[in-house]
Amino acid sequence: MTLDDDVSVAFEEGIDTGTLLEGTENVTIRQRAYDLLRSHALSPRETAAFIRSELENYAV
Repeated sequence: MTLDDDVSVAFEEGIDTGTLLEGTENVTIRQRAYDLLRSHALSPRETAAFIRSELENYAV
């Protein structure tokens, strides 16, 4: 996230905790990891088709 004063932060959460991270290095590391995950993700349309296909396979 970029705040109103142009400070960038990242929020990392686990099962029972969340951490707000500040600092260019911390934020950049998380941004790169997020971008990498997004680059491998299916589009919303592809995701819906995949789920439909899996549900059909499961029902058999």
